[in-house]
Amino acid sequence: MKIVLVDDEHLPLMRLKTLLEKSKVPEVDIVGEYTESLNVIAQIQALQPDVVFLDIVMPDMDGLALGEKLQELLPNVEIVFTTGYDKYAIDAFNLHAIDYLLKPVQEVRLQKTLERLQSVIENNQQMVAKKKMIQLLGGIKVITPEGKVQLMKWRTSKAKELFAYMLTNRNEIIYRDTILELFWPESDIEKASKQLYTAIYTIRQTLKNYGLEGIQISSPLLNSGYKLIVENVLIDVEQWLDQLKSLPHLQEGTADKHERVSQAYTGDYLGDSDYLWSEGERERLRRLWLRHAQQLSEFYIRSQQYAAAVRVQERIQIISPDEEESYFSLMKLYDLLNNAAAVEEQYGQLKKMLQEQLAVEPSVEIEGWYRSWRKNSTVSQVDVLN
Repeated sequence: MKIVLVDDEHLPLMRLKTLLEKSKVPEVDIVGEYTESLNVIAQIQALQPDVVFLDIVMPDMDGLALGEKLQELLPNVEIVFTTGYDKYAIDAFNLHAIDYLLKPVQEVRLQKTLERLQSVIENNQQMVAKKKMIQLLGGIKVITPEGKVQLMKWRTSKAKELFAYMLTNRNEIIYRDTILELFWPESDIEKASKQLYTAIYTIRQTLKNYGLEGIQISSPLLNSGYKLIVENVLIDVEQWLDQLKSLPHLQEGTADKHERVSQAYTGDYLGDSDYLWSEGERERLRRLWLRHAQQLSEFYIRSQQYAAAVRVQERIQIISPDEEESYFSLMKLYDLLNNAAAVEEQYGQLKKMLQEQLAVEPSVEIEGWYRSWRKNSTVSQVDVLN
């Protein structure tokens, strides 16, 4: 249970922290302590807490207003209000707070709150586990609550692309003229409009066929625009980004979590298609993953876990085969592992990739390293023969 504490007074904050750490509820993890509201707002999405214990009376922003803002940023977060005044109780529960604690917080009363929280969070997790998921990393697929992956079949490629476009711009109004210009630029307005209606109908039928009733297409502007709304259906990109943002500091005890998040990136955004309009988002997500993968690789190298670093770099090469630095990293790692054949193979693959993609040779740094390695490798072989 990930918890954030907010109170403008230090002593009540420390008392609550101590009581939480002594509680009988397992896996209580206090991920943030704040005395200023604005700091909480700025960092809450990165922390992704399950619960916020929130003081109501604070100088910069009262807790009721802050609680409303936090629920806007994290709709699933549970709020527990703490205050020395019981006159706020009705307002607190109107904000859908799960509980209300009077200061000074009593240990027995807090324990009851934690037990209730634990039950609610477990139920929420079970409900999430029962939801279907749309997979966009690697291509559009449906993942059932049981983990079965279904490739979505479409009557037309245009309906598939329009759905992908609307899903990318979910919960936003997309003007009809924008869609017509993007998807049917060569057709006259009457023909393009008929094709749009047909595509929308096909999308709705396809969603129904896969049991995705939680995804609805509305027309809030009297047929001059559409809005795709997603409810009770998970999106793998959103899940992955949330996991990436909430990762703890990378160290020996947290490397497994980082590894799981890295491996959850199963391919580029809409990777089975080459839609030009999706290239910006595809590149953004790939760069986020690459940055994290490089950090993970560097951690393994510092820890002398060279085989683990090799696995990370091999995944980088599969997902982004034009990353010159990945080939160089693998060359140096294979050298550390005394695998000369693999060094040669990586150098050969790098030269081939650069020739085919850019018609250039490896960088001066890589060439210099390779020549030095070859020279040292030859000297070592001569020493062995002698």
